[in-house]
Amino acid sequence: MRKREQEMPPTGAGLIRYFKEEGHGIKISPKSVIIFTIAVIIFEVFLRFYGKALLGF
Repeated sequence: MRKREQEMPPTGAGLIRYFKEEGHGIKISPKSVIIFTIAVIIFEVFLRFYGKALLGF
C-alpha cells in the first residue's frame, strides 16, 4: 500500500491581519467623509446651474 502524504497545517495564507496600532495623521470618521462628499456634489450641481450667472464665465 502506498503511504499517505502528510498534510501541512494551515498557515493563514491570504488572510489580512489588522493591528490595533494606528499611524500618525489626521483622523476622519467615515461619516464625515460621506457628508463632505455629498456637500461637494451639491456644490458642483449648484455651480452647474447658477455658476454662469454668479461668476460671469
